[in-house]
Amino acid sequence: MSNAERIRVGVIGVGQIGKRHVETYAAMPNVEIVAIADVNDAEAERVAARHGIPNRYAKVQDLLARDDIQAVDVCLHNNYHMPATVAALEAGKDVFCEKPMAGAYVDAVKMWEAAQATGRKLAIQFVTMFSNETKAARYLIEAGHVGKLYHVRSVGHRRRGRPFVDGYGSPTFVQKEHSAGGALYDMGVYHIATALWLIGNPPVTRITGRTYQEIDMDARRREISGYNVEELGVGFIHFATGLTLDIVESWAVHMDNLGSSVILGSQGGVKLDPFGYFFNLGHLDLNASANMEAFNWRLHNVAEDGDAYDGPQQHWIAALQGRVPLIPSAACALNTMLISEGIYLSERLGREVTAEDVLAHSISTARPV
Repeated sequence: MSNAERIRVGVIGVGQIGKRHVETYAAMPNVEIVAIADVNDAEAERVAARHGIPNRYAKVQDLLARDDIQAVDVCLHNNYHMPATVAALEAGKDVFCEKPMAGAYVDAVKMWEAAQATGRKLAIQFVTMFSNETKAARYLIEAGHVGKLYHVRSVGHRRRGRPFVDGYGSPTFVQKEHSAGGALYDMGVYHIATALWLIGNPPVTRITGRTYQEIDMDARRREISGYNVEELGVGFIHFATGLTLDIVESWAVHMDNLGSSVILGSQGGVKLDPFGYFFNLGHLDLNASANMEAFNWRLHNVAEDGDAYDGPQQHWIAALQGRVPLIPSAACALNTMLISEGIYLSERLGREVTAEDVLAHSISTARPV
């Protein structure tokens, strides 16, 4: 399939995130948005009218019944991801789903197994996988310039950026019944999944971690939001390959910054933000920066498939067209769910937990669509 052939898409959920997805598709000449579905009919009507989308539905099942939709984009809150995704896969659609993969690891497993059973493509939205910094880090690792990888750090920082209570977003972002988690599920999944992608997504063996909610917030917003998730999550992960990973993810913390995500190897080290490559030549310790604009230009004009990696939706469509292999974002997302829920379980049990422990204790948080 050429990049001129159009992929016919249906979007489920046109709230804050769904609107962004619709706007991205609307700007892509190789995509036709056939239909949208949302329980808020007035909002669905407004979005449909703005973008010239011919069909809208209040029920997900009505959208999935259309045989002229190849791919579905799921833009619902976390606990609704699994039911909508599995239903779409079983209806014969390829599925692109917002992060995190689900609200619980056991639900993410169901999504993964449904994709394998149906033979349909499944991708999870991780915009950080498509940053120039991530692409440069991957380039260095694959070329052998980092050597044997042995430790990686996943970092995310907001000084004071908790959804709703700090001034943006809706209360559902901070309610376990809708989102299942806080900083780890909202931001942490981006950085953890990207780290996993860079190191080859090895099998997880052991997890330990803690979560915190210690910083004051506006009392009125706390009360009306029902805030019951974490603002800070930390963890330490062991992989079957001998690699280790440490995690710190903050929605709110009294600190100007927490540093950068890094990858450490025997021949070099990579820092993602700001990008840096560090290595030794004999007695010389060398710190290298990079011209990211020139790197990105060459990916587009020398490698010639750079546009297929401009963002998660662009890559998803290019993969559906058969232009490039699909980055295994769903496999990385599944491991990310294991790690994230493992941190919650480790705190609850007061000990290090295994991958088997997480699966045994995981309880579905899925809500019907």
